[in-house]
Amino acid sequence: MRVRAVLVLVFSLFLVRLSAQESDRPQYRQTLIPKEIYVGDTAQLSYSFQSQTDFYALARAGGGASRLEGGILYFDISGGYFKAMESYCSVTQLSMRQVGMTYTLVLNFVPWKTGRMDFIPLDMGKLCKADCGTVIRLDSIEVLSLSEKLGVTTLRPPAPPLLLPGTNYIVWILIILLVLLLGLLAMLAVNFSAAVRHAVLFKERIGYRRNAFLTRRRLKGLLKGAREDTDFARDWQQVMRGYLNYRFSMSFVSVTSKDIYRAVSQATGDMLGMEQENAVLSIQSVFIRTDYIRYAKDSPDSRKLPAEDHEAAFTPGERERLVELSLVDIGELEKEREEFKNYGRL
Repeated sequence: MRVRAVLVLVFSLFLVRLSAQESDRPQYRQTLIPKEIYVGDTAQLSYSFQSQTDFYALARAGGGASRLEGGILYFDISGGYFKAMESYCSVTQLSMRQVGMTYTLVLNFVPWKTGRMDFIPLDMGKLCKADCGTVIRLDSIEVLSLSEKLGVTTLRPPAPPLLLPGTNYIVWILIILLVLLLGLLAMLAVNFSAAVRHAVLFKERIGYRRNAFLTRRRLKGLLKGAREDTDFARDWQQVMRGYLNYRFSMSFVSVTSKDIYRAVSQATGDMLGMEQENAVLSIQSVFIRTDYIRYAKDSPDSRKLPAEDHEAAFTPGERERLVELSLVDIGELEKEREEFKNYGRL
């Protein structure tokens, strides 16, 4: 009995220490797209945090929002809020999306100087033009130098070609013969290869469009009829996992919610565009939210007050917002990027 009591005490101390470590972790996540940026690049910084403040209501009431589209709130930055950064950075857009109590700020900008770059604090009260004491402090980023990466320090004049006297005619004759030979080979192969390529691309695009169409119809069908919150959360995850399975040609059945973004990045070789990466991050946040609805019922967190913020249940109208946000994210993932238009879809 004494040995059992000692083991119970040691296990309890381990759980207390683990809980303390979890509580000390930062409650925000900052993501830079692309991961390496250079002067003149168009970059995007995403900052996710949790708050009980309804910033959507504050922005609409105070006039800080320029527009609200597809569940995304776009702030009005025409008043020169980022004027202090104009000497080294141009901010082109600031938007926010919400999933439950989780907010994601998305800052689009173009850096003009290399080295460490600091962002001014984002005073949500000034941005929403309302009474709010929340201030977001973004982590610094590093703007890289393309010349240092390539090892170029000076501009050198082009060197003239080194040719022996009398070889110009021979070189040009060989070039003309090579071009004629390549043209003949291309004419023989172009008809067959073009037909095969277009057939493969057509079949692939039809498959992606059919997958997106069926997914949208199933998501809208979730809003019909009465069902428990846990059933709705489970059914939403099943529909979206099926969509991701086909969309990225890999199984997402056993991928945890917090690893959705990492799995998509591996499947695409980190070649998604900024809008598509934001869509994947948004889908991941909804997976985390629906996990809480499914598994946090009767947990200590779900019994915290106020109940509307911690209860493992959807708030009024949240189901419709989640479906609408999912439809927007699917639309972003299905957009055809110009540089890959002739080589399949990412």
